[in-house]
Amino acid sequence: MRSDGGKERTFSIDELAEFCGLPVSVIKRWQDHELVQPMRGSVRRFAFRSVGIVGTLAELWRSGWSAPRIARAWHQARAVVSDKDAALAGLLASIGTKRVTVRAPDGRLVEPTGQMVFDFSAASEAELEPLPQLRSAHDWFVLGIEAEAAGRLEDAVRAYEHALSVSSAETHFNLGNCYYELRRRKEAGDQFAAAIARAPDYAEAWNNLGIVRGEVGDRDGAVVALGRALDIVPHYADAHYNLAEALAVVGDLERARKHWRAYLTFDPNSRWAEQVRQRLRKNGGS
Repeated sequence: MRSDGGKERTFSIDELAEFCGLPVSVIKRWQDHELVQPMRGSVRRFAFRSVGIVGTLAELWRSGWSAPRIARAWHQARAVVSDKDAALAGLLASIGTKRVTVRAPDGRLVEPTGQMVFDFSAASEAELEPLPQLRSAHDWFVLGIEAEAAGRLEDAVRAYEHALSVSSAETHFNLGNCYYELRRRKEAGDQFAAAIARAPDYAEAWNNLGIVRGEVGDRDGAVVALGRALDIVPHYADAHYNLAEALAVVGDLERARKHWRAYLTFDPNSRWAEQVRQRLRKNGGS
């Protein structure tokens, strides 16, 4: 969830491995072949979209594809599907075949040369719409991530709701973010609370719960939740910003100034930094 001073959720390599049910060594091998890459300026944190990429790589890997083979096929796939992520996802059509074929976003099956391939299974697959229960919770989770990243929030909500059949903190957290963006504040708060129930040290969930509580009028609850986020991660800049704002609302300007200053210490060059400096000047800070 993004709010004033909010930032997108990132992942460690261990989290990527856990979410996708993979050994860490496999993801490191993919990183060596530049199939998945950390965020710019970091060697340890991966962006939100990496979860969907790793999920697709995992399907290919479980079908026996090595990292070099995936790298070669992905390069070939981009000759017919320009979008990098769509080209990778399109390679799933090659599983079980001896040649590389790519499922284009419009449903066509294409070879890297551009030659269309007659899809014998298309008709039967169209007639047999997969029932939700035939997908695993993990599959629904990955579909939710892909839909959320594409801005299809209603689709993401449906996918994450199906993924709750095997409840995880991350699924609740992501579902809460989608509810929030759809202005379904109470449901968002319920999901952040559910994420915390499963992972009490989930600082991002405490931060987002604090934001929601403040927006629905639970000012004291907002201060408590944001304070908890900072107990877990004292250098969490966004939580300092959000807590300062919450404290200012309840009239505790002394503590608000403390957290505005902390925000500037940890994130002095953000687009919100000048706004925070103005807050300090207006409210007696230096």
